[in-house]
Amino acid sequence: MTEEIRDAATVIVGRDTSEGLQVFLVRRNAGASFLPDRYVFPGGRVDEADRDEAARRLRGSAGDVDPAFAMTAARETFEEVGLLFADRVVHGSELAELRRTMHTGEITFGEVLERLDAAADASQLRYFSRWITPKGELATRRFDARFFVARAPANQVAEADATEVLDGRWMRPSDALTAHERGEIGMILPTIKHLERIAPYRTVDELFAFARGKAIVTVTPEVQPGPRFVLLPELENAW
Repeated sequence: MTEEIRDAATVIVGRDTSEGLQVFLVRRNAGASFLPDRYVFPGGRVDEADRDEAARRLRGSAGDVDPAFAMTAARETFEEVGLLFADRVVHGSELAELRRTMHTGEITFGEVLERLDAAADASQLRYFSRWITPKGELATRRFDARFFVARAPANQVAEADATEVLDGRWMRPSDALTAHERGEIGMILPTIKHLERIAPYRTVDELFAFARGKAIVTVTPEVQPGPRFVLLPELENAW
């Protein structure tokens, strides 16, 4: 039987500070069946509803990528951290109750947008990379994930949903990497490599400029004895 590889989208949300670029990381619930207690960027699998909603409620472009991935990126960022990439100015005060009712299953993301008389704005996202989980005993689930970079919308506050993800943190990429090296936070290879890739950039504008000009090279890490995932040397800083 062919192993299922699930489409997914992940968002590196950034903001400018006096200390440089910070990105928002969330810790997955310790009871989660997949990647418990690991710090990751917001994201999740593409639902069929995302494909339908992309045709109806997505404006603009995130680059050369299937619009369904951009819709998933917008939905997961709202669901997990409460930030909405909308095509009109939306204030945090408008979002809290809608997010709560979405979490309880009373409404869908499409209905959130409908009640706000808004659409998801893909132009606030920029397609950054594509990573596919390799086969191996480390891979309990396999994903074909598109990563995006985005600026945190003004007048909104990032906050982990306290269910699927916890302990949302704004961190400089270099600080997150140092915390991981010290054993203070757990991370997986794709998160580590993306933090390394974006660490040289001091502002969201610099990161977007890099994202617009870089090539998209599909990455599938190698499984080595241990077992552990590693990035092939020829791919370092080439994806």
